[in-house]
Amino acid sequence: MRAPLIIGVITALALTACAAEVTPTPVATRPATVLVGGHPVDVDLAAKADAFFAADPAGEFGNRRAVLVTVGGQTVYERREGPATPTSTYNLQGVGTSILGTLVGVAVAERRLRLDQTLADLLPDYRKDMSPYLARVTLKQLLTMSGGLPNDFYPQVIGPDAPAGTDWVRTIVAAGQEKLPGRFGYSNGGAHLVAAALTRATGRPVLDYAREKLFEPLSIGTTPAAEPVPRAGRFAEYDAAGFAWPRDPQGVHLGAGCQKLTASDLARIGRLWLDRGKWEGRQLVPESWMTAATSQQVAAVDGRGFGYQFWTMTADGHRAFAAMGDGGQLVQVVPDLDLVVVVQSSSPSDPAVPPDSGAADARRYAEVVTDLFVPAIGG
Repeated sequence: MRAPLIIGVITALALTACAAEVTPTPVATRPATVLVGGHPVDVDLAAKADAFFAADPAGEFGNRRAVLVTVGGQTVYERREGPATPTSTYNLQGVGTSILGTLVGVAVAERRLRLDQTLADLLPDYRKDMSPYLARVTLKQLLTMSGGLPNDFYPQVIGPDAPAGTDWVRTIVAAGQEKLPGRFGYSNGGAHLVAAALTRATGRPVLDYAREKLFEPLSIGTTPAAEPVPRAGRFAEYDAAGFAWPRDPQGVHLGAGCQKLTASDLARIGRLWLDRGKWEGRQLVPESWMTAATSQQVAAVDGRGFGYQFWTMTADGHRAFAAMGDGGQLVQVVPDLDLVVVVQSSSPSDPAVPPDSGAADARRYAEVVTDLFVPAIGG
């Protein structure tokens, strides 16, 4: 008696299935993003970035030589300009101070240095040249650029224009302070004192220590190395070198930066910073140090802060930190997006750069990270 009903139901289901089969399906649309390292990345990122830099209505970005962007360790944008190749190296300028600060973190973990050590303790051979106030400045204050030291040493007092044989460390400490410690004031001289203190604490040149603790584990080539003492008009050795880290006349490697590395080298270092000191499962730098170093320790300028030789800021609402150098050198990290952005720019003396080329500084490139790259990652 129920057979017709059952047959009717089956028939209805069959008709429905047929109707579903013949319903036209919409044409697939191109996805707006693709997952990279678990983060959605705009599929048009490269095209948008190329168009942005090509437009350059204010003529700011003609100095860039390499832009390298990684998410989760994977490259999502890479572009080079002018004579730059993947093996080209450029002057890091102040980006190198963040490398120095990273090495200090290793030395602190090895109990070679302490943040509360004073300059008198760190550099006892120069104690007699220090004022009582400068002698009490701590390593932490030097790292956070809050020791009150001036920033007008380079290049006339120390550097290529200084008289030959000048003792840079003695010159810096003898100059004293220009303000009370405790407030931020960027100082190349203060960074060089950190390098001198690290040299004394380890009993080794900074480059030797850096090779063992940082460069070799990251597979960053540093041989042969140019280690010239800066001299006016004598930059041929430095310019021709692949890797370089200049020294002062007493053999202390420059604390204020000026190493030469490739963009890929910097991306590796940026990844180490992003992963809080860990590289391929090995903790090269203590996690606690990297957390503190990349967090604001003092208020700096323009809404940014400063950690232990790192700038701190936000990028489109995301916490970020960066190593920054004169002339448009940048390694910026946005931790929650797993993002590292490297920008290398030409040096002012680069003969391949026309005089009217743009001169965007690191802060301007950090704005590009905020306006262009961060919005393209994670929506």
